[in-house]
Amino acid sequence: MAPVFVVVEDDHLQAVPLADYLDTSFEGAQVITLGSEHEFRTHLPKMRKEPPDLVLMDVMLRWTFPSPTAPSPPEDVEAGGYYRAGLRCANLMHGDQRLRGVPVVLYTILERSDLERDQASLPPNTSYVGKSSDIDVLMRKVRSLLGTRV
Repeated sequence: MAPVFVVVEDDHLQAVPLADYLDTSFEGAQVITLGSEHEFRTHLPKMRKEPPDLVLMDVMLRWTFPSPTAPSPPEDVEAGGYYRAGLRCANLMHGDQRLRGVPVVLYTILERSDLERDQASLPPNTSYVGKSSDIDVLMRKVRSLLGTRV
């Protein structure tokens, strides 16, 4: 069965090549790209019905893209800001019985040491790959997390 990936990345110049790389690296893969924390939260009900095989999550995400009709952020987003938006999203998944086991790869420009204070609160299904790494490092991590499912 072909894997389903969710890529949560607000930088189009990074999201598109990443989605293309996943698509070409995994035969028949379905790649869903979400560009903001708001899009992720809006997509959660669909993910609950059809859990993806893996989520690639940027840590620093905008709430939404500027627009006259843009929704206001909820209190937790206002309080936490965008610097840890991906961590909030990972914790939302972990809090849901259907999504708790879905692997989440934090794919971020932040160094692992930047996330040290958050280590204790990260769900156990969450791992880290720095964006400064070669894309092959990310693909090895993805393949190892998917195991025999691909």
